[in-house]
Amino acid sequence: MSFSVNTNAGAFAALQNLGASTKLLEMTQSRVNTGLKVASARDSAAIYSIAQNMRGNVSGLNAVQSSLDRAMSETDIALAAAESVSDLLIEMRELAVAGSDAGLDADSRTAMSQKYTELRDQIESIVSNATFNGRNVVDGTNSITAITDDSGSSTISSAASDLTLGTLGLTDSNLVGSTVSVTGTPVALAGVTISAGTDAEFRAALVNLQNDNGGNLNGETIDPSTGVTTDANYTFPVSNDFQQGVAAALGISASEINGTTVDGFAFAPNVDAGSNLYLVRNGASSYLVNGNPAAGEDPSSPAASQTAVTSIDAAIEAVNQTLSNLGATSQRLDIQKQFTSQLSDGLEVGIGNLVDADMARESANLTAYQTRQQLGLQALSIANQAPSSVLSLFR
Repeated sequence: MSFSVNTNAGAFAALQNLGASTKLLEMTQSRVNTGLKVASARDSAAIYSIAQNMRGNVSGLNAVQSSLDRAMSETDIALAAAESVSDLLIEMRELAVAGSDAGLDADSRTAMSQKYTELRDQIESIVSNATFNGRNVVDGTNSITAITDDSGSSTISSAASDLTLGTLGLTDSNLVGSTVSVTGTPVALAGVTISAGTDAEFRAALVNLQNDNGGNLNGETIDPSTGVTTDANYTFPVSNDFQQGVAAALGISASEINGTTVDGFAFAPNVDAGSNLYLVRNGASSYLVNGNPAAGEDPSSPAASQTAVTSIDAAIEAVNQTLSNLGATSQRLDIQKQFTSQLSDGLEVGIGNLVDADMARESANLTAYQTRQQLGLQALSIANQAPSSVLSLFR
């Protein structure tokens, strides 16, 4: 070993060791402060890249959770509406069955019909107000949809439910039927002279439609001389092709015809099978009615109530199907939400396994590196004293 005042190899070595100890101490302090052993790409580029990809997946699953929560809320509102509609239909059916009693007088049936109508209209109110976040999924306009994966490419969806009165077939349902007040003489649909105005336009539309179809309308023939149907089994449901053809001739939709007045024309509800059809005038409107239109419909007759029972039974079946679909959708959304939560938790744990620091180990390392740094400082101090020992050689 040579003594030199120009080069202190021991100090250099002590300084290098002290620098290494300080670097390790700083790294350990960073891990203690952040709780992460890989806080940036500088710590480990590969692990940091993997962790970032997984964090992106977790972020996507957070959006999935929000979408599922929204869809579940929509479904809850829809279920509440459907259940309320179902309860109202049951109450309406009770009234309709009671109204079919032939022993009731007209006043009693009219009073029951008023309550029945109020319940019917309440269905429309419930359906129109069953909205969540501006979306209504029971009026036929919106379906229930939720994303199910972190890329947003997979979804759970349920077809739109429609509980409106028109779809349930209850738009004009009542317990006393419709009484048509006729002014003037009822006339047949064709083969007669009708005064100018809406009657003539309506008749012309039917005659033109008849001519376009070779005198035959969906298997039903209108006698051009009398304007009545010649088929004893003639029926007039809303969905009948004949009615749709009339609607097309008038430039309106078939759903607007039955029991309503559109552009001055209307079909009276409860048109029975096996009856001739006549055009009658009620004020400014024209009606297509059956049988003897001048007599109208007797409010004391149970026929309308019996018809209402049939309509309500069909509506109850439709609502039950909607309830079944909504219930199944709700269960599926709940299962998907639970799975998404578990998947998100699993990814979070996976990220932690990659980047989280072992705090017990880091605590032990911190003490060790602090001691190592202090010893390094002592060693550097001793090494720095070596050149001064040369002075003893010159005393």
